[in-house]
Formats: sequence, structure tokens, C-alpha cells
Amino acid sequence: MSREHDLKVEVLDSLKQSMPGCFGSEDGIFAGHPADEKRAKELRRIATDKGISLNEVLQIAQEYMQRKNYIKEHIEEQMTEIRKFFSKKLQ
Repeated sequence: MSREHDLKVEVLDSLKQSMPGCFGSEDGIFAGHPADEKRAKELRRIATDKGISLNEVLQIAQEYMQRKNYIKEHIEEQMTEIRKFFSKKLQ
């Protein structure tokens, strides 16, 4: 594998580890609290700087919510907000 591929894998792993901090621990709302929003903005900045696509970030967010066993309706609501938030900077 190429060094570029290895670096992308590292960035994606880092984003996966950071994603939970973007959600409320009690309500599971994405960037609903100022601290969660700050972490989400930092995650978005890293994704933008490292060339991570919108679809890759959306997949990470969806996988996180599925692991948390959130109900389908909650996941759909949050994915709408997450898409809006990240599509400001990512394609």
C-alpha cells in the first residue's frame, strides 16, 4: 500500500475516534451543545484539510449511531443535520 493510502486510513481512524465527541452523551444530538459543536467544527476542519469526502464522514457518523443502537428515526434526523453541517466544507 502507498504512503498516501496509509495516511488516509490514519485520518479516517482518527475521525472515527473523534466522532462520538460531536454528539450529546445523553440525547445523541449532533453538535447540540457548544462543546459538541466545537469538536464537530474541528473534525470538519481536519476532514477538509486531509481531503476526506463528505460520503466518508457521513459513513463514519452513521456507523457510530448504529453502534449506539439509536432508533432509525433519530439516525435519519441526525444524518440530515450532519449532511448540512459537513456539506458546507466537504464534497
